[in-house]
Amino acid sequence: MLYSVSWASHLPLVVFCGLMIFNPAAKADTVAVMDIVQAQCLSCHQMDRKRVGPPFREIAQRYAQGPAQETLTYLQRQIQQGSRGNWGAIPMPAQNRISVQQAQAIAAWLLSLANSSTKEIS
Repeated sequence: MLYSVSWASHLPLVVFCGLMIFNPAAKADTVAVMDIVQAQCLSCHQMDRKRVGPPFREIAQRYAQGPAQETLTYLQRQIQQGSRGNWGAIPMPAQNRISVQQAQAIAAWLLSLANSSTKEIS
């Protein structure tokens, strides 16, 4: 077998990141994701420091080891429906104004942070 199980489970994320590098439309999608993150997420989350919610990078590291598609779907639902008890006593409210596609893009971006050295959101 050419790839380990761990590598194969992350293949969709690797493809997504590769498309962002080589595809201008994907780069535009990344800009759109960052616009949503800035408008909807930064009041509670930061890259490396806890605010109201956990830091983005900590979320990424917690979920990076799971099967990629299942993890993306799980995070997309957590973003849209909110969650309670996963990161302490303060619940995450449902993000009703974020579409399924937007939540999936945010989830993919979050997972890309697990091994990233990005320090700030620009």
